[in-house]
Amino acid sequence: MIHHELVHAVLNDMFYGGSIQSIISNNITLQLPIWFNEGLAEYESLKWDTDTDMFIRDATVNQYLPPMQQLYGYFAYRGGQSLWHYIADKYGEQKIGEILNRIKSTRSVEAGFRGSIGLTMEELSDRWMKELKVEYWPDIAKREDPVDYARRLTEHKKDGGFYNTSPAISPQGDKIAFISNRNDYFDVFVMNAVDGTQVEKIVDGQQTPNFEELHLLTPGISWSPDGKRLAIAAKAGEEDAVLLVNVKSGDIEKLTFGLEGIFSVTWSPSGEYLAFIGDVAKQSDVYVYNLATKALTNLTEDIYTDEQPSWSPDSKTLFFASDRAGAAVNDGSRVYGHHFPDLNIYRIDVDGKNLRQLTSWTDCDQTSPVASPDGKKLLFISDKNGINNIYELKLDSLTTRPITNSISGVYQLSISHDGTKLAFSSLNQSGFDIFLMRSPFERLLRVTSLEPTPFRKAHATPAPALAETTAVAQAPPAAAAPDTSSLYGKDIQLDFSNYVFTDGRDEPLPKDSLMSRLPKIAGNVDEDGRYRVNKYKLNFTPDIVYGNAGYDTFYGVSGSTIMAFSDLLGDHQIVFSTNLLLDLKNSDYSLQYFYLPNRMDFGFGGFHSARFVVINDDHGGSLYRFQTYGANLTAQYPFDRFNRVDFGLSWFNISKENMDYTSDPVQTRTVVVPNLSYTHDTSLWGLLAPIAGSRYKVNLFGTPKLGADGLSFFNVDFDYRDYLRLGRNYTIVLRLAGGGSFGQNPQKFIIGGVENWINYTFEGGYIPLQNAEDFIFLQAGLPLRGYNYVAAIGSRYSLFNFEFRYPMFALVQAGPLPLGLQSLGGVMFFDAGSAWNKEKEYRAFTKDDQGATVTQDLLMGMGTGVRIYFLGFLLRFDVAWAWYYNGFSPPKYYFSLGLDF
Repeated sequence: MIHHELVHAVLNDMFYGGSIQSIISNNITLQLPIWFNEGLAEYESLKWDTDTDMFIRDATVNQYLPPMQQLYGYFAYRGGQSLWHYIADKYGEQKIGEILNRIKSTRSVEAGFRGSIGLTMEELSDRWMKELKVEYWPDIAKREDPVDYARRLTEHKKDGGFYNTSPAISPQGDKIAFISNRNDYFDVFVMNAVDGTQVEKIVDGQQTPNFEELHLLTPGISWSPDGKRLAIAAKAGEEDAVLLVNVKSGDIEKLTFGLEGIFSVTWSPSGEYLAFIGDVAKQSDVYVYNLATKALTNLTEDIYTDEQPSWSPDSKTLFFASDRAGAAVNDGSRVYGHHFPDLNIYRIDVDGKNLRQLTSWTDCDQTSPVASPDGKKLLFISDKNGINNIYELKLDSLTTRPITNSISGVYQLSISHDGTKLAFSSLNQSGFDIFLMRSPFERLLRVTSLEPTPFRKAHATPAPALAETTAVAQAPPAAAAPDTSSLYGKDIQLDFSNYVFTDGRDEPLPKDSLMSRLPKIAGNVDEDGRYRVNKYKLNFTPDIVYGNAGYDTFYGVSGSTIMAFSDLLGDHQIVFSTNLLLDLKNSDYSLQYFYLPNRMDFGFGGFHSARFVVINDDHGGSLYRFQTYGANLTAQYPFDRFNRVDFGLSWFNISKENMDYTSDPVQTRTVVVPNLSYTHDTSLWGLLAPIAGSRYKVNLFGTPKLGADGLSFFNVDFDYRDYLRLGRNYTIVLRLAGGGSFGQNPQKFIIGGVENWINYTFEGGYIPLQNAEDFIFLQAGLPLRGYNYVAAIGSRYSLFNFEFRYPMFALVQAGPLPLGLQSLGGVMFFDAGSAWNKEKEYRAFTKDDQGATVTQDLLMGMGTGVRIYFLGFLLRFDVAWAWYYNGFSPPKYYFSLGLDF
């Protein structure tokens, strides 16, 4: 990850000078495609790896890999990495540097590629995709598809979502628990293990405090021996926890251990223990928890990474994967002195004794061990041949054999108590599905070893024989190659500066390199050889500097420049924003400081703002300046990921000044406003707006009267939204909002129109900015379409919105759409709202001159609209009709900017 982000930093500095100022001053208009940027960062940090190789193989074999010009989203990373790997393999890695330099000099990506390799980007894309077919299509004849050796129980293309993983088969073999995002969130489901039917959701993931996050990449689900409860590892509030969930009743028992991370929980066959991987800041270890005595034991308290524990049938031994390379528990090794090349399979007794290494393959990972019913064999996963396959290991002789020769990678094994059913997940046609294999220990392949993939052939060293003892035998060092430089004569100098010699391994720095000439750090090691711990020094560096633009119905076009600075740990942040115009009195600027190391965040700052608007007055219309300055204190306390409370205390000095008739008195207000709000949010965003979940907010604020020009009022308002997903791209949205202002000087709410309405019309031409305080406290209940802006005004309001959101191009199936058309969404809506001053005077309906029932204070409208991103802005176009109960108004058209609610 660090290497990946450093590549971005280098590219940013190389092409853009590392700052917005450099882009503007040098008139840099070059835009690097996302596949170029992310793909190169992935390639330079990973080169090529088996996970990407398996992903690209699946995309190529199943023909869903898009061409280079359409590598968006996840394909920008994996597809871009593949493209750069192809360039390096075809033309040499030095060609990458040449491409970058040509792009920089020509300021054109197309010209850079054409000048470096003599191909247009379209031609390069065609050759890259053809090369992938040549490499991967022969695997169709050589290897097995998962459906050839197992039964597919989930079908992500039909079920929705793309992620069905972490299978856990019940001890009785009749049910499988798994994680799926078929309902947008990652939830826990249980299905029939025979045919995948009778799917029932057991846990709502990512929506409740106990299940803020399920650990997707590490199997975190296990059944109790009686099949009545599930043990689930999840992020639950401040720390990770093990949740014991009753499958029938839904009752939950929460176990916490003060660990920062808990993964891969597994219930012992005896029912006595839970084993899991526990993380603290410095390491991950295998832990065992005794359910009866409540005792927690760390079996492997050392620096090595341990993963995926599983039990022996007698509950006396644990098998797990580790990168300890044969090292014993607590051997005193230091992280910076140990090489972590591969994961291998180990065993350890439940009392922490008899650690033994069971596999010793190099240049590959061995993971996910599960034991046979008699305890004499293991099944595990290895990418020894370049693809994750299932292998069998005999524990007495430590001999192995493959039992699958899969074309798609296999992940996360789970076996029934009698060993006749094996569940696993596999990448299959751009998504992960759950598969079930019958009698896995009886399966025989026609081959005794699997043919390596081209990537593995090119990069892997020969694997040594399996070790038969705890310590792994080390091969003697190879003899040094003879020095042949004298063959060319003593005075001959060979220049290899234009050649690339790399095998993916680190090499010693040349003596004349820049890095070797840098000053060596002295005094950073103590007498025991350990690195000294130095006191952290606070130093602010820029996080981001950017400009934004927007539009406001009252005040027109606006923009600002925002600069954010923070320290290395992110504990302190300074944010400065401004839009300097003419002088300080007519400009916006603010400076805020945030203190962020603890659970509760604090902040304080000062601000100034000025806005100009023409308002009808006694002079027939004048330009007014609304100005405010002051300071604020803020605090935010999250109860969990979905619920928080916000506190604030603000001091405002507000003024309203006539710029055309300066003799008019300036109206001023000074107020101190405490506020308190509670927010709940489980909404899930799509491209244009939230698509699932719900959110609500209750807000309280007010001010006591201070001085002769002070105010006295108290406001309460709320906003509730519910997003109901219908299928993959359709959403029904329900919203209810309202509020009231009370006290000596109640403030106003307005309804009618939409936010950021460009072709706006005010009801009666009336802009409701009468007093200085309206600049701060006037609130709008929007949208209410079918009406003008300020269709109604009062000290109370209520608003109801119903929307049906759908994709405009849902029926287009001719390949990926351009980004602009992807964002083209449609909406049908019904709005209703009211604003009033006194409840006893409120009348929703009345009678017209003909005695027919019509609306009075209740305003209703309906219509349809479209949404699309254009030049970085979300444009909204709506047409709506006001509904008077006995008829409709002429259509009203709305062009506006911004996201939907």
